[in-house]
Amino acid sequence: MMCVRTLASILLLFTIISVISIFPSAFAQVSITTGPGNLSTPGCEETNECYTPSELIVPVGEKIIMTNIDTTGIHTFTSGTVDGFSPSSDGKFDSGILNADQSFEFSADAAGEYPYYCMLHTWMQGTITVQEAMAEPVLQMATIVQPDEMMAEIIASDGVANEAMTIDLIITDLEGNGVEHITYNIQATQGSEILLNEEGHMHKGTITNNHVTSTLPVDASDDMPVVISVESVGFGHDEQYVDFSSEITTKQVVPEFGTIVMMILVVAIVSMVAVTTKSKLSIMPRI
Repeated sequence: MMCVRTLASILLLFTIISVISIFPSAFAQVSITTGPGNLSTPGCEETNECYTPSELIVPVGEKIIMTNIDTTGIHTFTSGTVDGFSPSSDGKFDSGILNADQSFEFSADAAGEYPYYCMLHTWMQGTITVQEAMAEPVLQMATIVQPDEMMAEIIASDGVANEAMTIDLIITDLEGNGVEHITYNIQATQGSEILLNEEGHMHKGTITNNHVTSTLPVDASDDMPVVISVESVGFGHDEQYVDFSSEITTKQVVPEFGTIVMMILVVAIVSMVAVTTKSKLSIMPRI
């Protein structure tokens, strides 16, 4: 039992170490330290190395840890400005005297610039710039256009056996403008045969897309029309995409003169022939 507990403890320790190594930023802290070298005499200000970093930018509320790492001297982190060698504290923060390896914490609750210096060595100066936290951008989702707010037109070639059909699909709003970033599904069938089944997308400024079916098994007719249907799938793209499924339009492709029309035409021709023949007979003189 003791071995099991020991093994479990070791595994837990390795897990914690792994998490820290994978996500170091989650445990990191913003810090400022005194600079390297001899700070007790002027000189560090010439290279901006009196504090490290000498300029720091943080968001509002960020915790800043200020540490004196100078093993040979004491220093302060005091907010304010220095005119010549005359310091003027503004009272926003003051670490007081820090011995080597001592620290002081400060969090700014308002945006702005926070200059600071060392009261004991006024040539040591730095600046903290506090910025308003960036607001999370509000993602504007795509606008959904309802079917009754769209106009769709299908222009198809004749349905001829052993030939493919070309289909032009036009989608606009009621004012004739393109419907931006609409994704749709277009399907063409003849009987049980699926001639076309694919998705299309209309980008901004596009109103017409072209599609091509597979070859037709038979001529399009009243008994075997080619049925073309279009349904919306969604609107927008990338993170703004919104699913929206709805029927847009349906069209049947049959010969320009269907069977019924041809029958009517035949009957009309026969009737005209009959009437003409009867008229000729009626005007022939009797012998």
